[in-house]
Amino acid sequence: MRTTILILAALACEGARASDEAIPREGTNSATTMGNVTMKALPLGPGRVQLTWEFLGVTTTDDGKGVTHNASVRCFGAAQGLRDAYLSYENGCVLTRPDGDQIYIIETAAKTPSGTKGTSTFVGGTGKMAGITGTSEWVRYWVRPAVDGTIQTVTRSKISYKLP
Repeated sequence: MRTTILILAALACEGARASDEAIPREGTNSATTMGNVTMKALPLGPGRVQLTWEFLGVTTTDDGKGVTHNASVRCFGAAQGLRDAYLSYENGCVLTRPDGDQIYIIETAAKTPSGTKGTSTFVGGTGKMAGITGTSEWVRYWVRPAVDGTIQTVTRSKISYKLP
């Protein structure tokens, strides 16, 4: 029994070390992020609105690799809209990787006829992701709600990152 526990512990440590070595210091990838938005709107007169939201979702990469693959995503954001355009749009996100390390991201965007188009900037992280920098160009689509009163989105992105 003790031998089995020692072997399993050694394999777990070797697996963690191997996964550390498997993270490229820099790279590019394409990804899809899907999730649910909880939004509040405050009308500010004719055609103007202040929006705040929380997004919860998951991101996967097209090739099943990369620093954002299978990461959970949590974002808080705000925008002010005038008719069909954003006057301002800011979103802050935390991606939590399967190993528990996090990547911090800020976003800016513009409204499009079918959704939102924007840029993300990687501004840091924890653990193996500490000091990460990079960008992502993305397009976000609102899809038909699964249940009335809910909002779901799909985001397609091209990611470029660099670790120190």
